[in-house]
Amino acid sequence: MKKKKIWNTPAAKAVGRTKEEDIRFVLIEIAKGRHPAIKQIDKLFEILGTQLDKIDQITSPKVQLELLAWFLSTDGVLAQVDEDDEFFDLYADASAFFIDIARDYEDKQWIMDLVHDLAVRHTGEDGRAAVFLSLSEFLDATSAIKMAESILDTVQSQDLENEEDVLEALRDMSDGLNAPSLYEKASFLLDPDRSHETILDVANAYYIAGDLVETKRLLSEVRDPIGKDEEEYLDLSVACAHKEGDIPKAIHFAESLYEKFPKEFNLARLTQIVPAAKAEMLLDEHEKYRLGDILNENYIDLLISLEKIDRLKAYVSRFEEDLAGVNPEVLSRFVERLETMNQKELAEKIRQWIVEEPEEVDVEDL
Repeated sequence: MKKKKIWNTPAAKAVGRTKEEDIRFVLIEIAKGRHPAIKQIDKLFEILGTQLDKIDQITSPKVQLELLAWFLSTDGVLAQVDEDDEFFDLYADASAFFIDIARDYEDKQWIMDLVHDLAVRHTGEDGRAAVFLSLSEFLDATSAIKMAESILDTVQSQDLENEEDVLEALRDMSDGLNAPSLYEKASFLLDPDRSHETILDVANAYYIAGDLVETKRLLSEVRDPIGKDEEEYLDLSVACAHKEGDIPKAIHFAESLYEKFPKEFNLARLTQIVPAAKAEMLLDEHEKYRLGDILNENYIDLLISLEKIDRLKAYVSRFEEDLAGVNPEVLSRFVERLETMNQKELAEKIRQWIVEEPEEVDVEDL
């Protein structure tokens, strides 16, 4: 008997698939770059949004987690869009969804298997980074570190094409877990030449974790840094000396930091550790010689942080009309901070210069 011919079309393949299988199929096709809409970015956004809505309707947390992992695996599409594109919001929602379910889901091994796969199949885009940074929200520290170490073993034992992306995933995990030793291993696998930038980055990780011994060990490796590296080196040196209670040494580094990089943030470092009279003199000189005759938003931030209200009032009065050219969001932040300090009069003075930008009108709405 002659066999009946069966047409191998997408519609034919879809027959008999369950709702979950259909979602999985679409996401895998997108993740592997085979979906027909892969080059039609607007249509692709709509399709992904629809899949996310469908996942929300599924009742099994285990299936939801698996499908969300597949959803995050499609983040390679982010290479096609700008950083402020709404696509990023879509992946932020998916990550938050995954984290929320994982937080209460009891089978942590299942979750670790999914996260492990997300890491070793990392595309280098940011769609899944929030999950890596948030391990402590849904895994205990011991389990999370164990999983991260197993990923590190995979990198070292296998020749992965995406090795750099996997190591970046490990750095995100280590950062979120506040695990500087793991962060160090991943960082120096990424940069075996141990550049100043990487050494200082790792030193900062140890400092944040409160390990001054390891921070200073790494700082001792830095020789004759220049530019941004020198600024970071001096900043960490100030922080270490201050935390150890060696104020003269901290002042020495802070003075060098401000003299070489006369920024408001570095001035803040210095004014917080020198005697009050010296701090006032530094602020006077900064206003006179560094700022010029235009309003400086960073200086306002600095004065609010130092709670130098009288000086701030004088500075704002001097450049009040310049406030009209400041971003409304920045002015709103100043107002909010001043109100929390009960400086309502000064807050109101700044508030009156906030001019909201008119909303853009879509041509189709006219």
